[in-house]
Amino acid sequence: MRDYIKDNEDMTGSSFDERSTDTPVYYLVDFIKEIKKCSIVDISATNQSSTDIHINCTSSKAMEDFLKSIISNEFQQKLFDLRRWLQVQHDIESYDIMANCSSNGIEKAKQRLHFTGVTRSLNCAEHQNTQCTLYCPDHDTFLCTACRESKHGTCLGIKQVISERSYVEQKRHLNIKSIKGSYNVKIDNTLINRDNNDQYECGITGMCMLPNSKVLLADSMNNRLKTLNSLYKVVSHCDVRKSPYSVCYIGNDTAVAGLRGNTIQYVNILGNINLTQLEKLDHVCYDLACHGDTLYVSSKNTIYKYDKNCKQKQVLYHNPKIIYSPKIAVSDNGERIYLGLRTDLTTIDAKGNHLDDSSQIDDYNTLLHNICDICIAGEGIVLVLKQKILKNNVHQLDYNGKKLQAVDNITLDILFLRSICFDRERCRLIVGSGEDKIHVYKCEFLPS
Repeated sequence: MRDYIKDNEDMTGSSFDERSTDTPVYYLVDFIKEIKKCSIVDISATNQSSTDIHINCTSSKAMEDFLKSIISNEFQQKLFDLRRWLQVQHDIESYDIMANCSSNGIEKAKQRLHFTGVTRSLNCAEHQNTQCTLYCPDHDTFLCTACRESKHGTCLGIKQVISERSYVEQKRHLNIKSIKGSYNVKIDNTLINRDNNDQYECGITGMCMLPNSKVLLADSMNNRLKTLNSLYKVVSHCDVRKSPYSVCYIGNDTAVAGLRGNTIQYVNILGNINLTQLEKLDHVCYDLACHGDTLYVSSKNTIYKYDKNCKQKQVLYHNPKIIYSPKIAVSDNGERIYLGLRTDLTTIDAKGNHLDDSSQIDDYNTLLHNICDICIAGEGIVLVLKQKILKNNVHQLDYNGKKLQAVDNITLDILFLRSICFDRERCRLIVGSGEDKIHVYKCEFLPS
């Protein structure tokens, strides 16, 4: 297969002997080449039993057409012919040959398409930061696992088209290319009425990304929520009853903010942000995270699960030894929840089972002093913001919560750091501080 690609680099057509014993390989490659705006650029063996075909899709339509093609009956027949050929010609029992695209590949394709002006992605429109991994032929649409359970339960023939194995197998690290600059997040009188000046310095205790590269900030010092546009200018704000400690986008133009005490404030973020309903819980709310239809809330030594309406309360994880309310982040596939417990980081699964903690990593506990925030950067990378005397660091962990070995620290000479978030569309790290500013860094993902 690799030799055939090399001999036909122009991808304009192929010529081979129909009687060749390699014909099933040629047919498989040509089937991929026939997809419009797709081109095979490389083939590499990832291990003894797996091969990656690297394909460039030059439009989001091509990416969707490719995913639909590899689950088609015609393509499955090509795979069947390849299995039979391997068995006959090489005496290889190959019943496990399958074709799908990794989440890593989709993320890289989306980043590349963004820079060419194509911004459509395969993220679920309804569920925040949730990858569409399935295809429903009944509705000709891609969907996430949460959508399958809630809206496609009676649909037939739903197939998985994006593999989740890449979450575990990622070998990448995040590297800062350049500093984009520091941006004032005080209310700008040229945009908003002068009467609404901030009374105090901004204390940015929480941040999250919104659609179209907007950012939502929790300003605990001024009891305000603020939205920033793609140029990081304050374009809207609203006052809340108590200090907001965390914010989280839950989809459908809605965000939630955890207010001091036991209150969840819902916010409509379309246009000028507006407060909607207020929900009071029977426990303290310290941090929030959302995946699919599930809202995670931390409270002292307990992590609770709710639906997005703050109903159907369940205890996910409880540890009486915890004396500091955890920060929360959830992996893209929803199978890992990362808890920042002041100086330690603990990983649990979606059922609340304890998996690992940072104290089991050599010399790691001495490095993580005062965890301020956690976020997911994609590519299997978890970012942990920690604060130390005079210097602050963003540590990179892998999907399993283990410290990465290569270039694992980003040192930030900024005092009073409180929060971080990651702009996946533009591959930027955003850091919030207690000095009326956010700090933005342009990043890139590199192999470890």
